[in-house]
Amino acid sequence: MDKKTKQNLGITVTGILLFAALMNLPAVLGFAGKIMDLMLPVMAGGILALFISVPANGVKKRLKKFFIRAKKQLPDRKLQNLSFLITITGILLVFFLVLILLVPEITRSLESLYVQVKASIPGWIEYLNGHDLDIQWLEEWVSDIDFEKIMQNVSDGMDVLFGNLMNALSFTVNIIVTGAFAAIICIYMLLEKERLDRHARKLAHAYLKPAWEKNLLHFCTVFYCSFTNFLSSQCWEAVILGILMFLSFAIFRLPYGSLVGILTAVCAIIPYVGALISCVISVFLTLLIAPSAVFRCLIVYLAVQFMENQFIYPRVVGGSVGLPPLYTLIAAMIGGKLFGIMGIIFFIPLTAVAIELVKEDADHRIWKKDSASG
Repeated sequence: MDKKTKQNLGITVTGILLFAALMNLPAVLGFAGKIMDLMLPVMAGGILALFISVPANGVKKRLKKFFIRAKKQLPDRKLQNLSFLITITGILLVFFLVLILLVPEITRSLESLYVQVKASIPGWIEYLNGHDLDIQWLEEWVSDIDFEKIMQNVSDGMDVLFGNLMNALSFTVNIIVTGAFAAIICIYMLLEKERLDRHARKLAHAYLKPAWEKNLLHFCTVFYCSFTNFLSSQCWEAVILGILMFLSFAIFRLPYGSLVGILTAVCAIIPYVGALISCVISVFLTLLIAPSAVFRCLIVYLAVQFMENQFIYPRVVGGSVGLPPLYTLIAAMIGGKLFGIMGIIFFIPLTAVAIELVKEDADHRIWKKDSASG
């Protein structure tokens, strides 16, 4: 069978399969959904491994320099395992530090709120009694209520409520199981990173054309470099924002300055959106302990956040991936609109990769034109 016949046969088979898929679109979408459910732990584990690999590689480079200065040689396998252990330990320490600071403060604030409400109840009762409120309408409304009918409706709704509870329990268990498998897959991917890299390169070399293999490997290299720079600069930007929040709260004498600083730094790992989440929590905590300072807290937080979004973030993060500040803002806006938080995180490095590849292609085309004309 010659090459042209194979191409025509391939086009025909593809057309038939595409037509059959369109005619049975609900079944195809249902099958695709099942495949996605099966592959979800693998995808989640891969994304988590991609995030953790960035600080792990940084720790590995510094450990290698340390051992070189100490004139000791550690096998690469042990060096990789040690860097992974240090990275995971650091992430867990940050997580527990936030919990240690956050939970007692919330508990203390709720206790203070309970005491204030309890102390205010006699005043409320005295106020109601002093104004001789007419509550006859309330008594008539209560007398007209058919409690037997209400109890019957409640009894009839118990089955629905039980079913919803079972669905919620099943969904929760499914999330826990998926998260557990994703964490295990992430650990294996990080520990077997070099072997997986060799296998992927071997498959690409075996099944792809040389030009496709070269382009794919080049895209992966450029994307990982851009993502590494992006995540590293995002962490630095989060630290800067946390320090600014702590200093601002200290200057304006707002409560929970240290807690807000750490919370802002942790949430700011998510571009643009994370700081907004920490703002809501900060205002809520201020409302519990010092209601009169809520407006001042909101103004201070929004002012610092505005300065950081407009002047610090685009230059720190955008400069690290080679994007102008305007492109960084546009990429984050489009990614968030299309894919939510994950879109914001991945769209900035993807935009940097796309622009870099376009630049390379444009330079190559200009070089070819200049060579042909010369």
